[in-house]
Amino acid sequence: MHLNLYLFKQFLATSMMVLASLVGVVWLNHALRMLEFVVSKDSSFTDFILLSLFPVPLWLVVALPMAGFIGVIWVISRFLSDRELIVMQAVGLSPLQFGRMPALFGLFLTGCLYINSVYLLPASFSEFKNIQTKVRNSIPKLLIQDNIFIDIADDLTLFVGERISANEVGRVFIQDARNPDSVATFTSERGQFSTLDGRPVFLLRNGQRTELNRDGQSGAQLTFDTHTLDISQQVVQNANKDIPDVNEDTIINLLNPRLAPSEKYARERMAMGHYRLSSPLLGLAMCILAAAVMLQGRILRESMVRRVFIAAVAGIGLQTVMVLARSAAVSLPALWPLMYLCSLIPIGIGVLLLWKPFFLSSLRRDLVAGRRHKQAV
Repeated sequence: MHLNLYLFKQFLATSMMVLASLVGVVWLNHALRMLEFVVSKDSSFTDFILLSLFPVPLWLVVALPMAGFIGVIWVISRFLSDRELIVMQAVGLSPLQFGRMPALFGLFLTGCLYINSVYLLPASFSEFKNIQTKVRNSIPKLLIQDNIFIDIADDLTLFVGERISANEVGRVFIQDARNPDSVATFTSERGQFSTLDGRPVFLLRNGQRTELNRDGQSGAQLTFDTHTLDISQQVVQNANKDIPDVNEDTIINLLNPRLAPSEKYARERMAMGHYRLSSPLLGLAMCILAAAVMLQGRILRESMVRRVFIAAVAGIGLQTVMVLARSAAVSLPALWPLMYLCSLIPIGIGVLLLWKPFFLSSLRRDLVAGRRHKQAV
């Protein structure tokens, strides 16, 4: 019991350090891009923090199984370097007994990955997309200067006479030519930048709206106390705009082809749904595979480099095959069971390799006992 608890703590501590390193490298690259994006839009530091942290559950899908895999290899190799593994082997600890703890640790990682895949990933990525859309559609107010015409969107020109505050301006003139049939002109005493349903708007006060048809033959004029003008830089006209990204949708919705706008998109959603159900099994598969390779046969310090190399090739190959299986399921949906087999087959092979020495030793004892019984008779 004490040995199992000690091994679990070693696997967990080492894997968390490896996970922090892997996620840290990816986060740094992502954070630099988000920093440039946020600064260009004059957004807040809070938006930067949220945009840089919300994608973390997406990275954990790949990083956590790999961290557990490296953690198991690292702990076993360190046990060999400190001669702890040799002592355990000398007192009769079999690979099956020692490999029990990496398997339990793999089950723990698989449970964490299922929680991440089912709950954390869709919730966090949905918030990431919402904030990204809000920031992308915002107007960089630092670019707005007094007495200068600027194009804040295609066919949308703004002129302000003075800056009152960060979000409020005075003596506003706007020409809106986004409508192909008419051109609208707005003048107002004050204007204020705001957001409505995640889209940037310009709230005009005490002004006048003049609209003139493209042919120049007819027009209309309106005086208003307040008027809200949508100033989005992108006008989304895609009929599928309400369909969420595959990473922010639930697994049940991904596996429902009726919610997809097209057959091709349905295949992509189906493949992603099965991937999010099957990929957590990699946590168990990679831990068992690492333990099986590192503990197979007679354990010698001279063979450790070879064992680590074989385990590394097997782990990278397993991750690669899983990605290829997902791509194949997009082209041919009937191949979705391959994503589950990519984890279940290595689990079976790893258990067999760990159990084989125990089985052979038991078989040898039975044979010896049988021969002795015959000699005694």
